[in-house]
Formats: sequence, structure tokens, C-alpha cells
Amino acid sequence: MVDDNEPQFLIHQDTHLYITEPIYFQLVQMNKSMFIWIGKQNANMKDLSIAMPPFGSQSMAAVTTVLGQDVSEQSCNLARRLATKYGQQFFVSLDIGNQDEMLVAFVEKKLSTIIKRLLT
Repeated sequence: MVDDNEPQFLIHQDTHLYITEPIYFQLVQMNKSMFIWIGKQNANMKDLSIAMPPFGSQSMAAVTTVLGQDVSEQSCNLARRLATKYGQQFFVSLDIGNQDEMLVAFVEKKLSTIIKRLLT
């Protein structure tokens, strides 16, 4: 049985092809939180958003951008949805370059599959 007070870091890595380009997923699962980096080959962390799950009477997760200027707010929106759905803190960094809608949908679908596998 795992004690919730004991530090726990589990690292998960996955790669999926989007058309012909590999997209890398790295998730660090911690006690009641998860760090997610999604990117391409050059492996930069140009943005980082953090979301806290809803508390008390709140229905939406609180989210902020810590690094970068995520004009499209893709990482903020993703972190907010994950924190609300899974009830834990999420750190999300998206480094997928020019974010076309099809690529973002592909990334979110693959990430959802990975997280479901890890948290269930």
C-alpha cells in the first residue's frame, strides 16, 4: 500500500507520430499532481501553466502562466480542463510550435489516453 505522505515520482514517456512528425510526451506523476511536457524534437520549455483543482464552491480550476507568453492560451486551457476533470494540480508545458487546430486536437486526444491509463 502506498502512503500518500511519502514522496513519489513516476516518469512516463511516450512518442506518437502526427502525420510524419514525432510528438514527444513526458509526464511526471507526483503525489496528487502531474507535470506534463509535450513537444517536438528540439525539447524546449518556452511556456508553463499551472492549474489548481476547484476548491469549495468553485466550479472552475484556477490557472496561471508561469513561463512564457502563451497568446493562444492552449497550455492554460489544457491545464484548467485536466485539473477540473481529475481533481489534482497540473503543470503543463506545450512546445509544439505553430499550433494548428488539428495538431492540438491530436495532442489532447493522445494525452487523454495516456492520463486515463496512468490514473485508473
